[in-house]
Amino acid sequence: MTDLPRDPDSAGDNESRPGSTEDSAPRWVKVFGIIGIVLVLLMLVALLTGHGPGRHMPSGQRHEGPASPAAHSP
Repeated sequence: MTDLPRDPDSAGDNESRPGSTEDSAPRWVKVFGIIGIVLVLLMLVALLTGHGPGRHMPSGQRHEGPASPAAHSP
């Protein structure tokens, strides 16, 4: 019995086409992964250089969360 090729486009072509591996993730997954890595790196650089969320807190005061309504009543 004769073995038939799996893909009719690859008849007689044992070499894979460049950029089209079967184990590769779809392009949109790669794009979102790269965007996510870039955003994480930007946030890390911002935190290490002093431009993080602590910059918006008044110095010398502790942040204890939202104030209770009793603290604002006359």
